[in-house]
Amino acid sequence: MMRAHHIPSGGFQNPWPPKANLLDSVGAILRIPLSKARTFESPVDPAKTIPCNFDLPCELQNSHFISATWLGHAGFYVELPRSNAPQPIRVVFDPIFAERASPSTWIGPRRYLSAPCEVVDLPGIDFVVISHNHYDHLDIQCLRQIHARWPKAHFLVPLGVKRSITAEINMEDSKIQEMDWWERSSFPIADAVVEFICTPAQHNSGRGVFDQCKSLWSSWVVRQLSTSGSPPVASMYFAGDTGYLTASGPCPAFKEIGERYGPFDLAMIPIWRGASLSVLGRMGFRLKPDATETLLSTLHASPTDAVSLAKDVRANKAIAMHYGTFCGSEDEAMEPLVLLRDELQRQNSSWIEKGGRIWKDDGFGAVDVGETVFIPLHVESEQPVFIS
Repeated sequence: MMRAHHIPSGGFQNPWPPKANLLDSVGAILRIPLSKARTFESPVDPAKTIPCNFDLPCELQNSHFISATWLGHAGFYVELPRSNAPQPIRVVFDPIFAERASPSTWIGPRRYLSAPCEVVDLPGIDFVVISHNHYDHLDIQCLRQIHARWPKAHFLVPLGVKRSITAEINMEDSKIQEMDWWERSSFPIADAVVEFICTPAQHNSGRGVFDQCKSLWSSWVVRQLSTSGSPPVASMYFAGDTGYLTASGPCPAFKEIGERYGPFDLAMIPIWRGASLSVLGRMGFRLKPDATETLLSTLHASPTDAVSLAKDVRANKAIAMHYGTFCGSEDEAMEPLVLLRDELQRQNSSWIEKGGRIWKDDGFGAVDVGETVFIPLHVESEQPVFIS
């Protein structure tokens, strides 16, 4: 039976009605500022990049932590606990090290912040997880370097994305797995099992004019299970690139994800629009608030949406992503974090203050590009504690 997100003639669609269509919103997209760019007192400094530091502190060597390093935009390098394995389980999400999110090296959205390291600087990679095939999430040159250095790494992608990779990279068919929403795949490692579940998102896809929505987009659940079964030793949710609102309210998929697989020790949640609009900031344009609330809310989560999304999936801790890396100005880099902090305060929810590399408290926070934080595991947790 055809699933609602599959188009009978081929390709994919969001099965929920959008909040607005393009024609309704095109007149509200741009405005020229009538005053100077706003000055924000940001809770972190998204206008800088710090070098990656993957050294695990001695006191954490035998502890139960997830370590997460923000590589910029939606890219994360994550290590799951070692268990009895000689090394941690290493997962990279949507890595992009290219200077431009574009098929061209001389035109297209350009990085505002440099990459914090090179691909070869990463300690190792066991799994590569891709959310969809947009250029700011599927960096073929980066994936080519990963495969060349770690040929045993497994790639997990939504339906239709495999051909974008294999057309450019020669790899064994068994090393790349396409999955539909709600499908799962498991990999035994030492005395643990790593489970990947392809979960819904509200977005689109395409790398050119003729392949729009021909491949699927997704979020991902990653769980480290013991061989004895549940509860998970560690659990993560990666939202990829997604909107939150529909014509009838919040997208119901996120609560379903939380009900099926939550609570999560860590969720990586987008808080800003896509890289393709970064050129507007460089040109001195700004998005009207009503444009953000209509057209963009279907495809990209706002800071307000991100708080609700994190609660829906039942995240104990959430890290902000998908902002600051491809943007047109410092103003645009800082605004999402200020709006996120303000929304958390409005909802009496917790902002995780940067007080060290270990995030002991639950809530929503942000890190610098290249920064690594350590997330203590809620191994016995049965209820979400995201809401303060």
